[in-house]
Amino acid sequence: MEAEAHESSASVSASKNNSAEIPVLNISGRVTPAWNTPRIRGKKKAPVVLDAPKVNPHTFPVILSRILLKTDVPPAAPPKFNPADGAQYLCFLCLEKPESRKRVYHMFITTEKELGRNYDHTRKLYENRKEFVYTNNISVETVCARALYRRVQKKFTDVQWNKLGNVFETDMIGRTDVWGISQRVYAMRIEEHERLFNYIKFLNSTRS
Repeated sequence: MEAEAHESSASVSASKNNSAEIPVLNISGRVTPAWNTPRIRGKKKAPVVLDAPKVNPHTFPVILSRILLKTDVPPAAPPKFNPADGAQYLCFLCLEKPESRKRVYHMFITTEKELGRNYDHTRKLYENRKEFVYTNNISVETVCARALYRRVQKKFTDVQWNKLGNVFETDMIGRTDVWGISQRVYAMRIEEHERLFNYIKFLNSTRS
C-alpha cells in the first residue's frame, strides 16, 4: 500500500511538472505581461512657459506682422538715413469709364520716397487706353500697408474685383464716390491701429 501511494504521488507530481513545461497556445492575441519586471516610471515633463515677447526696434516689425498679418515675415526695414522715407501708404489711382458709367480704382502699396514715382508708373498703364479718364488719387498713410491692403480686399465685397485683386470697379453714382471710398479706407485704418494699440495694452498689463 505504501508503495502504491508513493507511486501515485510521484505520478501526480510528474504530471504537474509536465503540464508546466507544455506550452499553451495563445489564441486571444493578448500578450501576457511579465509580472516580475519592475515598472519604470518617468518624471512628468514640466509645461513649457513661453516668455513674453520683448518689444524693441528690432522685434517690433515682426510682432506687428504677427498681429496684423498673422505672419512672421516683417515689413521692409525703413531707410537708415531718413526713416520718414519709409512711411507706408496704401494708394488708389482713381479713374472713370464714362461710356460704361463706371469708376475704377487701382490699388497699390508704396512708401513716402516712392509715392510720386509709383503714381506715375500706375498712371502710365492707362494712358493709351481711351476708355479710361484719370480723375484723382487716394493716399492713406498707415502703420502696415500690407495689412490694410488685405483688409480692403476682404471688406470691399460690394465692388467688382479683377483676378489679381488690385483693381475694382464701382457704379458711377453722383460725384462723391471717391470720397466715400476714401472714408471707408480711413475707417479700416483706424480699426487696424486699434488692434495694435489693444495688443500693446495687453503687453503692458501682463508685465504688472
